Amino acid sequence: MIGWLAFSLFFYTVLIYVWVRGLGIVQRHKPQLMVTFYFVMAAIRFTMALTIVALYMILSTHTRQEAMTFCVTFSLMYVAMVIISITLKH
Repeated sequence: MIGWLAFSLFFYTVLIYVWVRGLGIVQRHKPQLMVTFYFVMAAIRFTMALTIVALYMILSTHTRQEAMTFCVTFSLMYVAMVIISITLKH
């Protein structure tokens, strides 16, 4: 379980970094595409998060309770990542 949570933390750190760097690049070069960038990144973040949860559920040998704990923790980390990534650039 710790390995998956460490991976989750790394995953969210990378996504926040890509969000902040990408938004800075879009602001400098094509500010009119900022809304499009936001929606594309939101779709990518959501899809990747669902993929990770699905992979955990498929590949995990843990009990149902541990799987549910991972899903809740991962979801809370997702919400925190969205709040942090929006707060960093607004």
